[in-house]
Amino acid sequence: MMSESNTDRMMNPEPEHRIENERRTGMERRLEELYSSIEELKRENEMRKAPDKLGWDDIAQEIVGAVTFALPFLFTAELWEIAKDISIERAVAIFLMTLAVAYLFIAKSRIGNLKREELFHVPKRLLTVALIAYLISAGLISLYGINWIADFNAVQYLNATVLVSTFAVIGAITVDMVK
Repeated sequence: MMSESNTDRMMNPEPEHRIENERRTGMERRLEELYSSIEELKRENEMRKAPDKLGWDDIAQEIVGAVTFALPFLFTAELWEIAKDISIERAVAIFLMTLAVAYLFIAKSRIGNLKREELFHVPKRLLTVALIAYLISAGLISLYGINWIADFNAVQYLNATVLVSTFAVIGAITVDMVK
């Protein structure tokens, strides 16, 4: 048995253009959703590819890397003996060599996706890494009393700071660049 609504629909079918318009409108909505999803994915991809600017998170990573790499070398008597025996000239040469290696890592290698930021034509990351590493090394030597245990004079304390900082600089750069 047919109801009136079925009979009316069968007798007066909806115009085909109306049905097709509804289909087209649905497809257009889905296409718009797809386009907006694609645009969002593009934006996310561009943000992921954007170079990393130096920020507080990077400084925290540099501190963690410097402390982590400096501590094992801080407690070796061999390093204390080397710090006592080397000249200040040799310590300066080690300091310069360490900064050169750090510069190559930061400015010339393509290991990390780092934004090129400079202060007086020196990469900012090199400045922060060096400052953090040398301050932490000097502080740890004093904090743990290594300078009194090893009986360092001022030059030997500086030598020990330079030697420990060689490893602290590498650690700070490594942890900062690995994300």
